[in-house]
Amino acid sequence: MTTEEIKDKRKEKWLEVIFMIEALGIEKDVVKNALETHIQKLESLKSVLVYEKKFGDIEKVENPMKGVKEAYSQVVEVKLFAKDMFTLVNIVLVYGPSAVEILGPDRKEIALDEVQNLANLLAGVVHQFAAAGAGGIIISPERK
Repeated sequence: MTTEEIKDKRKEKWLEVIFMIEALGIEKDVVKNALETHIQKLESLKSVLVYEKKFGDIEKVENPMKGVKEAYSQVVEVKLFAKDMFTLVNIVLVYGPSAVEILGPDRKEIALDEVQNLANLLAGVVHQFAAAGAGGIIISPERK
């Protein structure tokens, strides 16, 4: 990624974002490989431009969750550009960052079709959770 490419994306008003993504696993090598592969997939998207990534050290974690005595954790900070809001929301859902910071632009106009696509994307996610038995929207008749 060149300085010129970064300037171009800013000029084109792509969303500039920082993701913090964590991987947690029982085996150190699995954590490292899984996180690297995860970021490579993110980098391969045409509507995303990753311009910096910083992998932290892999750290041992005691009792990270019920029934697990020890595991390993690694965090990566990824600086990227997302072409539009639809892309940003989609990659948040798919790549699961622990934290998201939007650096710019200060303002972004969104076309109605993009808002509609976002609403449909989120509706689809809610229905996937419901189909998996992990929740959903409960509709009940109004009580009088």
